[in-house]
Amino acid sequence: MSGKVFFDTNVLLYAYSVTEPQKQAIAAQVMQTPLAHISTQVLAEFANICRRKYGYNWTAVENLLTEVMANFFVHTNTPATLLRATQVAQRYGFSWFDSLIVAAALECGCQTLYSEDLQHGQRLDNGLQVLNPFV
Repeated sequence: MSGKVFFDTNVLLYAYSVTEPQKQAIAAQVMQTPLAHISTQVLAEFANICRRKYGYNWTAVENLLTEVMANFFVHTNTPATLLRATQVAQRYGFSWFDSLIVAAALECGCQTLYSEDLQHGQRLDNGLQVLNPFV
């Protein structure tokens, strides 16, 4: 895949999953793109789930975050991102957190948003296409 891509938290989590090896393999494969982006929101959600659901200690969470940040371009959500997310939510009817993901992907100029939560194949503003890598 050429062009910039953005990853939702769920795809990132599957790459580190030990309970779903098929999804882990798919996530690891799609994350090999050289122009992969995530946001500070994705990092926060990833850390929270690793700690709360997977039971990692804080040192392990820090190590995982360091690894992830070394492999992705990280978009910092700004006040402008929040305002853009309100426009996305109003236009598409997405939840607040999904709208923040879409707004960040748009701000990064990504062509593809990998997500399990949104409609596979849907095209959003400026040609951003949602792809569910697990379908």
